[in-house]
Amino acid sequence: MKKFKAGLFGLGVVGSGVYKALQQNEKYGVSIEKIAVKNIEKERNLELPNGILTTEADEILDNTDLDIIIELINDPKEAFSIVKKAFERGKSVVSANKKMVALYHKEILELREKHGVKFFYEGAVCGSVPILRLLDQHYKSDQVKSIKAIANGTCNFILSKMVGENQDYATALKDAQELGFAELDPYSDVSGEDTRFKLSIMIYHAFGVFVHPNEIPLHGINHLDEHIKDFAQKHHLKLKLVGEAQQQNGKITAKVEPQLVNESHDFYTIENEYNGIVVDAEFSGEQFVKGKGAGSFPTALAVLSNLKDLKYDLAIAKSLVKKEIEFSNKSKREIYFISGFENEISGLTILDQEEKYYIVNTDFNRLINLKQEHLNLYWVKIPQDIFNKIKNHEVLI
Repeated sequence: MKKFKAGLFGLGVVGSGVYKALQQNEKYGVSIEKIAVKNIEKERNLELPNGILTTEADEILDNTDLDIIIELINDPKEAFSIVKKAFERGKSVVSANKKMVALYHKEILELREKHGVKFFYEGAVCGSVPILRLLDQHYKSDQVKSIKAIANGTCNFILSKMVGENQDYATALKDAQELGFAELDPYSDVSGEDTRFKLSIMIYHAFGVFVHPNEIPLHGINHLDEHIKDFAQKHHLKLKLVGEAQQQNGKITAKVEPQLVNESHDFYTIENEYNGIVVDAEFSGEQFVKGKGAGSFPTALAVLSNLKDLKYDLAIAKSLVKKEIEFSNKSKREIYFISGFENEISGLTILDQEEKYYIVNTDFNRLINLKQEHLNLYWVKIPQDIFNKIKNHEVLI
């Protein structure tokens, strides 16, 4: 079988993992002939052949000997330009750039169809967890009702440390940065933005609808303090940042926010840098998958899997679909733990309260509006079954 030649854009954490794996194992049948980087002189813990590095994108894109482009850079706009040019030159692309895919998703798939090439991006969502493959293949004959995901290892690591090891947010974040799970600027992770990018992509594969990430309301973990940590520990609960989307009555709703889970929920076992996804479908019911969501080799594995798909000409990617389903950002009333306010908040249905926090029945959009007045306000969703157990326990005491 033909050995494919590839051009690689980006030699960071994931790019290095892909290069090492291809060098060490010939079973993939792909050789990297040229690598585009920003700085050739940068020290790298890799043995590279002379002349393999370049700073000129066109040196790769215009090379007619190359069959595949592997796109693994950070900048979404630059990445989209690379993908577009590759398509125009008849080259298929494998990417792990969740921000680029989420922001340009519909346009990329339209260009893919127009130029008759392939575009795989399993590595863009949840690292080693093959959730896009599962949604495209396993659920293609089923009707997905909802999807819930812990999709950011940085947030999950921080929340695990806060509740499990009694660390404050700042200390847990510092540990995550020192271990390489968090960037020096962790905004995209802790704000929930990274999870929102991934949820946007999963919505298309689950429901066949393009939802731009900016349409999905979000609330991150960057204002969580000791009050919610103490509350979670007191009731033997864990904190998780969850992206969720559901289809109901012909409409898709979605959001990203921190939630409390107990030992009966699959997410209770997801710790540190691991990701987990629960898919609920009409015939399959609820199914749960977990795995490492970040890192050099876990994400590289997803890229390598897509390279194999290209090598064997597998048509696993979801085709463009058009469904008459609307996206709605209207939120329903749920139960929330809220804290981080300086003054008393009126106009809420308060179910319980202490000096530093309330438990309320309200909706996400109302809390978003309140945050404009109380900048440090934060909330954590309490599922109804957990709230019922807490109240029953307090009654017994």
